[in-house]
Amino acid sequence: MSLTGSNNTGIEVPPEIVEQLGAGKRPAVVVTVNGFTYRTTVAVMGGRFLMPFS
Repeated sequence: MSLTGSNNTGIEVPPEIVEQLGAGKRPAVVVTVNGFTYRTTVAVMGGRFLMPFS
């Protein structure tokens, strides 16, 4: 899903996964995509949990 007004994309994280991480609504995560790893936090936008992905 494209975030409004930018070229970034958000990958939706199911609420039950965010809850299982046990670090509140903005948990820090480590993401690996196609061998590239980066650190980020889960954001809340429009009532959904998203990981930013550029």
